[in-house]
Amino acid sequence: MKKILHTLLLALVVLGAKAQDPHFSQFYMTPLYLNPALTGAFDGCYRVTGLFRGQWGEVLRNESVPMYRTYTASADFRTAKGFGKGDAFGFGASFMGDQAGESRFGFNSGGLALAYHKSLNSRHTNFLSIGFSSSIYQQTIDFSRLQFGSQWDGQAYNALLPTNEFLVNNKFLYWDINAGLLWYMKIAKRTNVYVGFSTYHINRPAISFLGDKSVRLNMKYVAHGGVRFPLKGRFDMQPKFIVMFQGKSIETIFAADFRILFEERNTEGSHMRIGAMFRMVGGDPKAPWRDKSLNPESVVLNAAVVWNGLEVGVGYDINVSQLITGSRARGGFEVGVAYIGKCKKRGPQTIYCPRF
Repeated sequence: MKKILHTLLLALVVLGAKAQDPHFSQFYMTPLYLNPALTGAFDGCYRVTGLFRGQWGEVLRNESVPMYRTYTASADFRTAKGFGKGDAFGFGASFMGDQAGESRFGFNSGGLALAYHKSLNSRHTNFLSIGFSSSIYQQTIDFSRLQFGSQWDGQAYNALLPTNEFLVNNKFLYWDINAGLLWYMKIAKRTNVYVGFSTYHINRPAISFLGDKSVRLNMKYVAHGGVRFPLKGRFDMQPKFIVMFQGKSIETIFAADFRILFEERNTEGSHMRIGAMFRMVGGDPKAPWRDKSLNPESVVLNAAVVWNGLEVGVGYDINVSQLITGSRARGGFEVGVAYIGKCKKRGPQTIYCPRF
């Protein structure tokens, strides 16, 4: 009975609800997914990133429901010139896959992104970037793995009984349009600041497996920013935040990283980074549930090493929500990798790019 109730709840979510996007704790390891304006926002010629997230693996290891998995990869490039002196274009492509629960509900997506970085001063340390992206999604579900109330024979689940459900598509395609803005500025040798805003699913594509065109993907709004400043010697600090709105879902993360430079003179070179994040959910006064306040969801510990352009990072979510009794404080883990490649000498022009 417990399994039937579980899968019935899952079926209601994936068949009738307006879906929410996957999220990542190491959100700056997925730049094109965070903000299209981040396309080309790096100090180099090209950047390649990849990130894997596994959720509730420890909690579900003795259950028939598989672990929730999300993975993404992207590649973007930065040109040497734009329309004005110090300007630059950014071009990129990204891929994402997600699989959730016993029904193996998920999607694969692939998209392209374009950004323009406008220099706002003669030293090229102050930029405003605008970006656009679009992706094609394939959304899938395995109906054969779902169990419905009509298949309860009074004693147990019986797969031979009819589902009495009108199931139309187990996979379909749709596309979306996204846009973003980013402002970033270098204030001193080791001090910079940035803030950005992005909007996803502007066209609100239909996402119903039942063919209901009125069921559409909610637009997602993302605000993010941060600052980096030196503490002492080779130590820097990087506070940052991100707030995401999608339908009734609100997620807020406050974070701080400590950065240890391997060479004090090379402020943008090899370094190690350790930090922590605090994630909260809720806060919508129109939410249907009784508690409309922000609720603690998890504490995230993360660390990364950057060496000669190669970055390897790991993160782990420690669950602190009301699910802690069942989760035993276990949440999700992430592992990511990024590489920024330098180009051959393009001339004397130097363009500042933030390191997130």
